[in-house]
Amino acid sequence: MNVRDLSVLLGMAEKHLVRKRKMSGLGHLGAAVLFCGLPLLAAGCAGQPVQMGTFAKNVPAEQAMVLPPPAGPGIVSVIERRFNNAIEQEIFLYTSALTPGQNVLKAQFFGTASPFKLSDNTLTSTSVTEAGVASEMRRLLPGVRMVRSSFFVQNNYGPFGYAFGHGSGGDLCMYGWQQVRSPSGTVSPLANHGSIQIRVRICEANATEQKLLAFMYNYTITGAVDNGGWNPYGEPQPVSPSLGGVGAPIYPRPSSAEPIVPVLPQRTVVYTRPAPAPVVRQAPPVGAAPAAATPLAGGPTVAVPRPTMTQTAASARPIASAPPVTTAPSVSRAPLVPSPSGLSATGRVSVPSPSCTDATSGAANACR
Repeated sequence: MNVRDLSVLLGMAEKHLVRKRKMSGLGHLGAAVLFCGLPLLAAGCAGQPVQMGTFAKNVPAEQAMVLPPPAGPGIVSVIERRFNNAIEQEIFLYTSALTPGQNVLKAQFFGTASPFKLSDNTLTSTSVTEAGVASEMRRLLPGVRMVRSSFFVQNNYGPFGYAFGHGSGGDLCMYGWQQVRSPSGTVSPLANHGSIQIRVRICEANATEQKLLAFMYNYTITGAVDNGGWNPYGEPQPVSPSLGGVGAPIYPRPSSAEPIVPVLPQRTVVYTRPAPAPVVRQAPPVGAAPAAATPLAGGPTVAVPRPTMTQTAASARPIASAPPVTTAPSVSRAPLVPSPSGLSATGRVSVPSPSCTDATSGAANACR
């Protein structure tokens, strides 16, 4: 190896050392940049506060978005679930029936914004069908034969459907369903969008169909979605053209036949009769004939003395003298007249003859 080759080898070794030093410097700089960027990456990966995995919570009764009628049944508890596109509340009601299950009012409000950015729990809004309603009734009322009504009915929020069935013992069960949404021709992304689904399951002992059906007519929707285009009720109805016009009288009468002022029932007066007083018997006067027993119709036996005849010299006519007779007060309103003891079968009264005595004046015709 000559001097020239040795110089070439030394030059190549020097270039390799220079390149190695440059690479080591870049490595230290990259490591420094990586360590400085780690806090920023950690801050970017941080999430929101911990959320419940079931998206359900128990809310107070005053936060129920649908209220039962004032007559009840009362609210026991409210379970609320939030979805990407809806809010669902199961409003459990008071139950005293023997049929298994819980009275519940279920409400679903569609058209809400998602409270979670990375969740995927969309609630599906399906139309009301006979098969779907039958499946819901079998799930909420197992073993109860429900019969759907064929009548067209509607409440303040539009038409609804219902079915009745008999549960355990004397329980009467009702299942009602309703979908509140604007007419299809008026729905747009900017107005009249959104809908409300209502389901009612009620069983009550010794109830009537009218009483349970009154729930569907008198419940109140109090919840709403904070969005200007959310309106499941549709456009408001126009004012009646007859309002304020001529020839259209309006009377202060309710729509039903029930009067405004109820008619008070007539007062019933009950009369009570006092207890009958005891019978007072008076002794006959001295020298009077013994009294004969006279039966009273429906009352005690009263002794009625026989009349006595006396004759004087001035007059031969008989004079009847008898003590007053005291009888018991009558129980009935009409006075009772006792029959005399001498009443014969033919209805004639036999009067006993007076005793005949000889008068000194010779008036023997006193005996008749």
